[in-house]
Amino acid sequence: MPGIDVVIGGHSHTELQEAIIVNNRTPVVQTGKEGKNLGELVITLDGGKLTVESYRLYQIDDILAGDRATADVIDTFKKSVSGAVFASRGYSIDQPLAVIPQDLPNTFTDIAASTLLANLCTDAFRSATQADIGFSVNGLMRAGLTRGKSGVQTVYDVFAVAPLGFGVVDTTAGSALVTGYFTGLDLKNLLEYFLVDNPAHPGEFFPRTSGLRLHYDPSRPKFDVVTAIELGDLNRGYRVIDITGKDPRWYSLTCPLYLGLILTAIPKYTQGKLPLVAKNKEGQPLKSKVEALDDPRIDTPYLLPPPGTTDKGSVATGSGKGTVSEIKEWQAIMDHLRKLPVKTPGELPVIPVDERAAEVRAIKVS
Repeated sequence: MPGIDVVIGGHSHTELQEAIIVNNRTPVVQTGKEGKNLGELVITLDGGKLTVESYRLYQIDDILAGDRATADVIDTFKKSVSGAVFASRGYSIDQPLAVIPQDLPNTFTDIAASTLLANLCTDAFRSATQADIGFSVNGLMRAGLTRGKSGVQTVYDVFAVAPLGFGVVDTTAGSALVTGYFTGLDLKNLLEYFLVDNPAHPGEFFPRTSGLRLHYDPSRPKFDVVTAIELGDLNRGYRVIDITGKDPRWYSLTCPLYLGLILTAIPKYTQGKLPLVAKNKEGQPLKSKVEALDDPRIDTPYLLPPPGTTDKGSVATGSGKGTVSEIKEWQAIMDHLRKLPVKTPGELPVIPVDERAAEVRAIKVS
């Protein structure tokens, strides 16, 4: 497009160490992600000629002293955020939760590297609702967990992993967890959809599971690559379930609302090639988002729905005892971390990174 002198990219997390020059004139630059770098681009314009004099990325870390006035403003915002988002669920923004012995990246294109974080998240979802299956995709883990010097992970660190969306009856930040019931064939069809890779965003929709292990053969025809599904885990063992449609049994699946809206639209997206119906525990098709909410565990504080924010397509419950409430995606992960074992009382739990924690739950076969 003519008339553009400089392109400063974003969103894709791409870190460009050198400027890309388009049409021998226009530099494209990008600093990466999460404020880890500050970019400096120096150009000169002489008539219609643009020249890149220099381009450099400066790493932002603790070596650079922060500005005190800016830090004071940030501290004020932290107090507001803790009160509005975290306090009702028993958390504060700088609260330490756990320790990691190594980085847990969320690299979409490296399925193996991001498996530790994916398993941690989906295990947390399944634990929060006691569903048969915890489900997510690579792209919903918006940041990894970085060890740094101490390995300590705070509430904000964990929130950065799952900050997307909002709730149903509680519209503060973060997707609510929703639960639906599916047959074995339904589960196969939803996995088929997410196993179709998008070349523009490779690995972003790769399915991640807890309580479910799938076998797939990429050489098979599109929408028919899943060859087997097993339910269970390493502790209890796995058992194969029917995926042909002959067995009418339902299995409960918990995922973030943000993903659930995509999941339930799969028949529409595939023009009926992958039919599935999300049901409630009575086996009736889900008709509202509120119906898919799970009550929080009794040991977890929660927000009652603010007036006027209840899903109008559901039965209005008002406020007070019996009100529909919800578990946030980030909250489930934090609650899960707090339940991890500790060696000594008062210490922070260590997030496991052993072979069991890195279990491969999507097995490629040929």
